[in-house]
Amino acid sequence: MPLPAAPTLLSPGTPGPGIALVLGAGGARGVAHAAVLGRLRAERIPIDAIVGCSVGALVGAMHAAVGMSPEEMIAASRLLTPAALFNFALSRWSLPVLSKPALGRSGAIPGFLERLESSSFDRLHHGVRRLGVLTYDLLHREEVLVHGGSGVPAALTPLDAIKASAAIPGLFPPLRASIGGRRRRLADPGFFTAVPVERAFATPIGALRVIAVDLSIRVCVRQARRGYWRHLELACGDRLVTLRPDVRGCGTIFSRPGDVDRLVAAGEAVVSDAALARIRSWIPREAARRAGFLDTLRYGC
Repeated sequence: MPLPAAPTLLSPGTPGPGIALVLGAGGARGVAHAAVLGRLRAERIPIDAIVGCSVGALVGAMHAAVGMSPEEMIAASRLLTPAALFNFALSRWSLPVLSKPALGRSGAIPGFLERLESSSFDRLHHGVRRLGVLTYDLLHREEVLVHGGSGVPAALTPLDAIKASAAIPGLFPPLRASIGGRRRRLADPGFFTAVPVERAFATPIGALRVIAVDLSIRVCVRQARRGYWRHLELACGDRLVTLRPDVRGCGTIFSRPGDVDRLVAAGEAVVSDAALARIRSWIPREAARRAGFLDTLRYGC
């Protein structure tokens, strides 16, 4: 996807979000996202929008749509086991005889997702005004961004959007849906876009500044290239801060003993003093924008 030259605002007279947090794919490494989010909250960094992909979409939705704190998500991650994930994946395929018993062996996962059932894109928490969930349509071979916020109707519920975005091909079945009058088979987009930075800057999100968390997923060939990130960071300049937790040695599909502690430490450590200084330099501009002085301006990479 080409970088947008000048993303338009959400609607006439309505400023786009000031700071968007982009949470990338990463499977079991996703607990690092919760740790990053916890550090940003502790430092009182205002997050106006969250755009996520795969496990990043799950973390973003549990925080913004459900209202879970980062600490709750980290605690919940300690209850997840490889066996529970395997059984939950098996339960999603609706296989005779096998699927129902597998759901019963899925541990804390069904209860965790039940909290999304009563959530809504129209009722977001923790100051987040927009939530975007990136998916990939296997039928039409294109990305589909499911987004919403107060007064912005979404094409799917948060639960269905997360089921689609986290549907790793081969492990989970795609989500069948109809969006815009077209039949869709929505799945995890991480093999094509693991960290949806461009989506945060472009309409309909239209963020002014972006904090991107990259969990180093190498199956995404397009974004795994060093040239991709060099071009992106050069084009965006000080509008983009990229955080890369040290997740080496931590699994993606299945976690290993001690991974949660390592990922939490890595997520907290990557929000360094240098990164915070860059992010805090945005805050006076953001405060002025909220006061109405910058409402008519447009920014983009």
